[in-house]
Amino acid sequence: MSEIVIQPEELKKIINKNNLKIFDCRFNLLKKELGYESYLKSHIQNAHYVNLEKELSSVVTKHSGRHPLPDINDFSNFLNNQGINNSSRIVIYDEENNSMSARLWWMLKLVGIKNCSVLDGGFKAWNSLDLPVSSSIPIPSLSEKNKYSYNEESLVSTDNLMQLINDESHLLIDARENIRFLGKKEPIDKKGGHVPGAINMPFKNNLDENGKFKKKSDLLEMFQNLNQTNVAQIINMCGSGVTACHNYLAMEYCGFGISKLYVGSWSAWISHDENEIARE
Repeated sequence: MSEIVIQPEELKKIINKNNLKIFDCRFNLLKKELGYESYLKSHIQNAHYVNLEKELSSVVTKHSGRHPLPDINDFSNFLNNQGINNSSRIVIYDEENNSMSARLWWMLKLVGIKNCSVLDGGFKAWNSLDLPVSSSIPIPSLSEKNKYSYNEESLVSTDNLMQLINDESHLLIDARENIRFLGKKEPIDKKGGHVPGAINMPFKNNLDENGKFKKKSDLLEMFQNLNQTNVAQIINMCGSGVTACHNYLAMEYCGFGISKLYVGSWSAWISHDENEIARE
């Protein structure tokens, strides 16, 4: 299995390997075409573009949250159309902080694909070293016919969370920025605040001042300090199940352990009028 986080210099060494698959996940939640427009102008050599809301999400329903998982058949078709198989080595990047690439990394893990990494520092770090870029769109490999399924044991639904709300056997960690967690500002969702009992761990706390992941030892200490009661079951959430994947990835990267993820997250929680909301 490959390292979860790969450095630009290491990617450069393997960039011409036949089994390498590179995916560009740049996406702006408020300017949704910006990522693809940026990709067309310049991207890492041989990288294929992946759209958060087309390939990594499905149609939004009343209680699904803003980025529900795609139907497994649709996601399987995407993987097969990209020519991914057991020998594939996958590297994923976005603009700089891995908030979008972590979603694809997590989804690959969810279907059992382990030989994948996110690029530390993203496209910004790659560019800073003047490494190869291109405006050419690569041709996908020959399609595969693999069958995939989601590991349901790694997922938490809104119904699950409703039952766990007063259960001290779990720890719910929210990856949104603190001002949104506290309900002081909400630029995306209809209501501000957080799920009662959740604690806040903004995903950007996983990164240093250069937008790269902190040392494993520092990340491990940070997560251990969050889990002061040594709860065995950790559940990650955010606004819509995207940046929660960043905390999930960081936890596994530093050796803290494997957690679960509430895909619907805050946008699904508040779709139920009866659900309690905490502020401040």
